[in-house]
Amino acid sequence: MKHKRTIVLMLCVLCFSAAAQAQLELYWSDEFDGAVLDLGVWERQVGDGTAYGLPSGWGNNEQQYYTQLSLNSYVQDGLLHIVTYDVPFAGFDYSSARIRTKGAFEFRYGKVEARIKLPKGAGMWPAFWMLPTDSPYGGWAANGEIDVIEAVNQMTTIHGTIHYGGSFPDNTSAGGTVGGADYSQDFHVYAVEWEPDQIRWSVDGQPYRTLSNSAWNSASAPSNPRAPFDQQFHLLLNLAVGGNFPGDPNGSTVFPQELLVDWVRVHRLAQTPFAGAASPIPGRIEAEDFDEGWPGDAYVDCDAANNGGAYRPDSDVDIEPCSEGGFDVGWMCPGEWLEYTVDVATAGTYDLLARVASEASGGSLRFEFDGADVSGAIGVPATGGWQTWTTVQTRVELDAGEQVVRLVNLGGGGAEFNINWFELEAVSLSCGAADLADPLGVLDFSDVTAFLVGFATADPAADLAPPSGIYDFSDVVAFLVAFGNGCP
Repeated sequence: MKHKRTIVLMLCVLCFSAAAQAQLELYWSDEFDGAVLDLGVWERQVGDGTAYGLPSGWGNNEQQYYTQLSLNSYVQDGLLHIVTYDVPFAGFDYSSARIRTKGAFEFRYGKVEARIKLPKGAGMWPAFWMLPTDSPYGGWAANGEIDVIEAVNQMTTIHGTIHYGGSFPDNTSAGGTVGGADYSQDFHVYAVEWEPDQIRWSVDGQPYRTLSNSAWNSASAPSNPRAPFDQQFHLLLNLAVGGNFPGDPNGSTVFPQELLVDWVRVHRLAQTPFAGAASPIPGRIEAEDFDEGWPGDAYVDCDAANNGGAYRPDSDVDIEPCSEGGFDVGWMCPGEWLEYTVDVATAGTYDLLARVASEASGGSLRFEFDGADVSGAIGVPATGGWQTWTTVQTRVELDAGEQVVRLVNLGGGGAEFNINWFELEAVSLSCGAADLADPLGVLDFSDVTAFLVGFATADPAADLAPPSGIYDFSDVVAFLVAFGNGCP
């Protein structure tokens, strides 16, 4: 089992970060160029926090009431305006706005940035931040929080922070600050680069704090070095007034105050073929040549780091030298998957073969093309050794063109196996001299009936008997495909 093997930890964080930087592409943005705030993307949260399970004051003794009024949040002249007023509202001394993308835009990993001009004054607390949408790790802050930027009062210090650990009040935080300027005087670009094993903060492209995954944890998942920051998060923007962090406004604070946002952008690492081009089908694909991309995008492995220590040490997939030459993907746990970009030359029937090994448990796998199950469950036998190889196969129908193949371990319990390669071979269904040819050269409904009778009786003398004289389910499938294709 995977947990009994010697783990070779080769995270290569710096190498991964460099690769990610080189391949980031714009994934999502809001430039705020429309006439109104896009409420299909940004939800206005309303109230004092109690409607969301928080104590009044949003858990921080804040003094504002968040409204859904366009007076407090609106788009104008290419800018998002979040405005706070010192006019009593719903029993509170101030009104303001808090908006989020929950349910509309969520993501995992990427460079998150916004061009922002901050308000200024005692009690002001603007923030651009992220929360998990549906985390398995429990409540705040065991489920994590990433603050791209917070600032308070006179806006001379920028804070970038993560919150993690146990659920409140057993939570903790880490991060960094940068100062030396009045950040309310102009727009600045505030960014977080969020990767599986590292989070970095910057202002105007200048990094000021980096944390690796050794700096955080989740009490709910102590054995997962990436928890809680390995889930889908959404974006939030708000302008709070008063509270535990800034303190309350005083007579020097001028109202209204506004947080101005020019744009919000998210860049992500593109999933790309390992060799830079889609693998041709028909052809053989080495299992270790799965697509480049972040975990959860190009692959899922049940633990962090390449425990085989070979070939691609910057990924989590366990790759080891193979007794048949080259490398294999080792010890695939149930639920693990790998993706491969392929280019199918011609639509039609293919034999799918996979080279597998399993010491004792065996299991089953499945192949999906662009999300569609084409293979069903393919059994993987226990072979008696992790390097004792056998070939399993099935027959599949494929469409032509570039597609993404996902190879999934379906096995339950401790079902694990290794895979060396998989291969797709085109099958010719010629009718004239084919195994399934009708002696009259014409396939019609009577042939279907005759074939099924032959299948049921296993009569090798039947008109459509295969040369082996043995019928099995693949013969039924092959016959019906040939019939559906109009053979001859």
